[in-house]
Parts: sequence; structure tokens; C-alpha cells
Amino acid sequence: MFLYSTRRPDSAKLVLPPAPTILSQLHQPPPPDRTAAGRSRPRLDPCDGEDQVAAVIGNIERRGARVIRRIITIFATLHCLAFIDRTMIGGALPLMRVDLPMTDAGAGWLIGTAFALPYGVTALVLATILRGRRASLWWLIGGVTIWTAATLVTGAAQSTAALMLARAGLGIGQAMFVPVAIAWLVDVAGIDGRARALSLFTSGSTIGRSTALLTIGALLSALTVITPGNSASTLGGIAHWRLLFMITALPNIVMIPLLAGLRKKDARHRSVEPAFDDPMPDPLPSPSTTALRAPPRAPAHAGVQWWTVALFFAAAIMPIMLIQAMGAWLPTLFVRDRGILPAQAAMLLGAITLFTAPAGQLAGGWLMTRYASWHGHVPAIILVSLIATLLPLAVLVWAPGLAGAAVGVAIANLTLGIASFCGLFGVQMLSPVSARITINGIFFALVTLVGVGIGPLLTGALATFAHSGPATFGAGTMSLTGALGTALFTTGVIASCVCAMAVGAVRYRYRQHCAA
Repeated sequence: MFLYSTRRPDSAKLVLPPAPTILSQLHQPPPPDRTAAGRSRPRLDPCDGEDQVAAVIGNIERRGARVIRRIITIFATLHCLAFIDRTMIGGALPLMRVDLPMTDAGAGWLIGTAFALPYGVTALVLATILRGRRASLWWLIGGVTIWTAATLVTGAAQSTAALMLARAGLGIGQAMFVPVAIAWLVDVAGIDGRARALSLFTSGSTIGRSTALLTIGALLSALTVITPGNSASTLGGIAHWRLLFMITALPNIVMIPLLAGLRKKDARHRSVEPAFDDPMPDPLPSPSTTALRAPPRAPAHAGVQWWTVALFFAAAIMPIMLIQAMGAWLPTLFVRDRGILPAQAAMLLGAITLFTAPAGQLAGGWLMTRYASWHGHVPAIILVSLIATLLPLAVLVWAPGLAGAAVGVAIANLTLGIASFCGLFGVQMLSPVSARITINGIFFALVTLVGVGIGPLLTGALATFAHSGPATFGAGTMSLTGALGTALFTTGVIASCVCAMAVGAVRYRYRQHCAA
């Protein structure tokens, strides 16, 4: 007896064949598949189908990995070229001032502020425009094109006003590239490859700084040999410093087509992250899975803990401020305190930085990849690395010999590389998908304004005060030779104190965010 019954209309009655017919059909083998020509087609073993599916998935993963490596390589190369173009002017400035006279204050504005202000404003505007959106590749292509044109204008400038405009264009172009490129790398590499991709990208900046110093040193050495009495010698009527900027723009022109070539492949292989930070997105949504899923949460940028982000910014920017101060003043420090020529100082510092600074970045990436449990302690790692820099900084300032100073520079580059990478990695940990470009834009705007704008300026002001300040404060009694080194070490102490206060305020908040 049935527990329930269904009533069908007469037109829908189901007519079944006799029972023996059904039983006989159950014991018959299934008919073979037929092709269009009528020949039978062999049936596939389900296991063979699974192997074929696994092979297809493996091919897709391998193609995706190749595309990811290509993207990382192109972006890291462009990041390196960006820092070459950004820092080249510091070494070329003595040659440029022969053709374009300017005061020390004007030179300081040209190197730092003329670049930092447009960079910061552009990064903030871009962060506002792209808030909650994925940026198009055209932002990257446009940024590289603008800063390449600005580099060429720098080499062709006939006045200091033209140089200021060129530096502003350089800042605008690089602000369009760097934050968007980092957001792309984080999306493409995924959670597992994020640390390695960022370490390779950030190592491009340190390689760029060292390459710029090596290029300037080689140029100055060549000028000394070719025209020993004329530092502003020309080749074919063009000053060497103008040729230098034209040469450094050529690799950018070569990289633009490679960057544009990523568009089609990246559209097929770019990894997809959940738009609302859903840890397990459905690859093929269906009505049944949609019904079982939890209701969608609010957009990620609406839940950003901006106070936590601001405090972490303060901690992460301090190592970069010290890096910028060292990069701006170490050549002068070695010339003034160690008694070596500018060409020798540039070559020595460029060679040291070329190996040790990228090693620090890569070491930070290895630590974050190898020890995932350390992700919640990134603020403490930044502080420890920055404080550890004070010892080699003291060695490079006060060591009696040149070898000791060189060792101090190498160790300081390693520790600062770890600290700066961990700062950038922590920013990505605090950035939801939809707010990533916004947060990166704000971060790099502040990095440029504080690092480039305040770091070298603070060191120079402290050196001036220590050498010629009022005697009532104990200043004015230090020689010019020792004032710059003391000012650089004081800048490191100030950066460490600010970082310690920021880490003390954000450490618990950051750990809670990582544990959520």
C-alpha cells in the first residue's frame, strides 16, 4: 500500500510495456555509438576520460604558469628601468649644472620635490578613479609611454624650467605604472606565489638604483680618460649627459610592445579571485550551488580598516625613508669622508648595491614564502630589521677604513631590503581585492612624498644644523667631514623611533586581521 498517491490527467497516463519485455531489455548490452558513416564507435573507458581531463587541466596550468612568469619578468624589468630613469639625474647633476646653472636649492627641488609631488598627486588621483575596479592594461602602457617621453625631454631640455616639467612628467608616468603593476602581480600570482612575485618586482628597484650608479660611474670614468680637463665634453656636438638620458630611454621603447602583447594572453590566463573575498568561489555556478551558498557580503573596500592601514603605512614607510636618504647622500659621504673621487664612489656603491639590495628583497620574499606563520608578525619583522640597520649604519659612518664602510653599506642594504619588502607584503595582506589599487596608490604616493621628499631633505637639514647651527644647542662645533655621517645616522634613529611607535599601535590590529 502506497503512503502517497499522485493523480495524473488521462492525457498524461504512462503506458508501460509488459514486464518480460523490460527484463529482457535490461540484460541486453547497450548499443554501440554510430558515426555518420554508420560504423560503430568504440566506447571510452571512464578512467581514460579522467586521464584526458587531467591532461587538459595540466596543459592549462602550464600555459598559465608561463604567462605568469612572463608578466612578472616584464613588470620587474620595467620597474628596474623606472628606477634607472628616476635616479640617473642624481649622478648626472654635476655635468648638467655646467650647461644649466642652478643653485643647490634648485638642484634639491629638481631631484626630489619636482618628482615626488606629481607622483604623489597622480597616485592619489588614480587610486580614487580606480577604486573598487580592476585597472586596464592601458594604464600601464600609458604610464611607460609618458615617463619614456619625459626621459627624452630631460636629455633635450635647454632650461631648468624644461627640466622641472620633465621631472614632473616622469613622476606622473611612473605613478601610473607602479601601483597598478603591483595590483596586477598580486592578482595574477595568486595567494601561493604572491610573496615571490612581489620580491622579484621590488628587487627591480634596487637593481635599477645600482645600475644607475654604475652607469654614472662608468660615464664619469670615461670622461676623465677621454677629456681630462673638460667634464662637459661633447660627442658630435651633444653633451654626454644628454646622450645618457637618450640611451636609457631606448630599453623603455623596446619594452612597450612586449607589455602590450600581454593583453590577449592575460585575458585568458589571468587568475580570478573572488570579488568579495569568498574563500571558495564556485567555478561553475548552478542553481543548486547558488542556493546553498551564503548571501554575498558587502564589497571588500567598504570593510577596509583604514586606521589599521594608516598605522601600518607609518611603519612600512620608515625603512624606505632611510633607503632614500642613504641613496641620496652616500656618494657625497664617501667623497667627503673617505677622500675618493666621485666616479670611484659611484662605481663602488653601485657594485655593492647591485648584489646586496636585491638579495635583501629576495630574502624577505623567501621568508614570507617559507614561513607562512610569520605573516601575522610582519610589523615586528619590519621594526627588527630597521633597528638592526643601525649597527652597520654606524660602521659605514665611523669605521676608520674604506673596507669597513663598504661592509657596513652591504649589511645595511640587506636588512633594509628585508624591511622594505615586508612592508610592501603587509600592505597587500591588508588590501582586499576590490580596494587593492586604491590602497597601493595611496601607499606609493606616501612612500614617494615621505621617502623621496623628506628622507634626503631631513638628512641635509640635520647636516647643515650640525655644522653651522647655534652653539647653544651643541651644534656648529662639528666639522663638515663628520656632520653628514652623523646626520645620516640620526635619520636612521628617527626612522626607527617612528617605526617603533607605529608598530606598537598596529601590531595587535594587524594580527587580528590576518587571523580573521
